[in-house]
Amino acid sequence: MMQFYRDVVVDSLIWIGSKSEKDQYRKESEDIIRAYSDGKIGKIYVTDYVILETVNFLLRKERFEKAFKVFNLFLQSDRIEIVYVDELMLQDIKNLFEKYEKLSLVDCSIIALMNDKKIKYLFSFDSDFDGIKGIIRKETL
Repeated sequence: MMQFYRDVVVDSLIWIGSKSEKDQYRKESEDIIRAYSDGKIGKIYVTDYVILETVNFLLRKERFEKAFKVFNLFLQSDRIEIVYVDELMLQDIKNLFEKYEKLSLVDCSIIALMNDKKIKYLFSFDSDFDGIKGIIRKETL
């Protein structure tokens, strides 16, 4: 039986993979997004940085229609909560960025969000998150 995930964070690589026909993680990404659509994931949290990275990547590498569709999903779903980076969160991101030299600002925004909301599950293909206290990275359901 598949586990139900109440609150999760989903990295941009999942959103991108679900819309990119040639993406190496396409199937896994589609499965995760489908699990959300089917109610096996209760709520997804993303930072505005994740939205920016996802939509800009799809705009450059795919078609406008795909980028716009994902953008609308972020904005219109009642089970996706967008957390906008504010001044306090930006300080956390700066501290994390300094501590974890391999991580991008987007990655640090994800960690800051997870710490703030006390969310332990992260769907991501980025192994740079491995070993960060309090985060359980999942690539599949």
